[in-house]
Amino acid sequence: MMTNARPPLPEDAIWLAGFALSEANSPLLRFTPGWFNVWEAALYNKALARSGGRHWLFRRFGTESDVLAGEALRKASYRAWLNSMSETCARAVSHCGSRGDFRLRHERNALIYADSWGESSTFEGVNSWRDALSVDILPKNIVRDYAIRHFTCKLRGERNGLLAALRVAQDCLNSDMADNVIICGIFRSFPALTFSEMQRYPAPGYPRRALADCQVSVERTGCLILRKTPGPGITLRLSRYQTLPSAPRPAAAQLAALWRSHLDADSREVLSVAPPALTMHEIQRRALAALPGGVGGVALADIYGDSGCMNPALAWQHQLRSAARPGHRLLSVLDGKGVWLLDNWLQESA
Repeated sequence: MMTNARPPLPEDAIWLAGFALSEANSPLLRFTPGWFNVWEAALYNKALARSGGRHWLFRRFGTESDVLAGEALRKASYRAWLNSMSETCARAVSHCGSRGDFRLRHERNALIYADSWGESSTFEGVNSWRDALSVDILPKNIVRDYAIRHFTCKLRGERNGLLAALRVAQDCLNSDMADNVIICGIFRSFPALTFSEMQRYPAPGYPRRALADCQVSVERTGCLILRKTPGPGITLRLSRYQTLPSAPRPAAAQLAALWRSHLDADSREVLSVAPPALTMHEIQRRALAALPGGVGGVALADIYGDSGCMNPALAWQHQLRSAARPGHRLLSVLDGKGVWLLDNWLQESA
């Protein structure tokens, strides 16, 4: 239930000191299944049936403009996103200011690297062992440039990759293992893997209702710099994962109840992300419709396009770009089996 007073920030909350999110700057390309790959075409048709769309559009790093769209999507170069990762990290560090940059390079820094698919150098067609290390293990340029000598790890979490990294970062900071935690994340939208992932969501048990004419998949790189001591900007706290019922109606009712338990008088919005599946969209739609008066609801992936494990980062981009009022916002991340809830407090700038 909502209360009338603003509660103090939880003791285990952490501060988002720097943040940057980048996406591929290539045009959206429509996927067309090839006649030579029956398996891929079958996955594509099943994915459309579960999403309610008629077409699938991709924006990928490293596509070539002089190549047919289908081939460009399948053979996108990995070097473009490796360069984007380094640039994104540099922009996130620049948000800390020159003094914060100096501190960052002389304190205990941990690095967490998150993506959707894990060891993907085989899919990327990597032709250098040095690049394979950056793709599969840790981005070597970031490790070198920011003097990472403490805790490091690579997390493969499918749609939960970034949130799993945030859970580890929250534990690291609250246990004083590090002064700063840098999270670097990447979502690569390989067409076959994107369509295959859609098979884990059940087909809807109600008449088909299209979400949109096209489903849009956008590759993004992101970087978060997290500290324990709070400051201006966004403070975060990740709650425990909650399993939801499989049926849309009970799942939506339980999700709405969970949201209400996290709201208070200072709550502005619920920012929700969900996979582009009809069943997930129906759960999200019903829960958003049940929000109490005075609390807005935003379906982020419907606005910005789906980016798999990087979808949660859309919430911070949305807050920083939309001149949001200070206050509490709840980020809800559906993954097909349950939900992650992430409290966000936007503080006044100094």
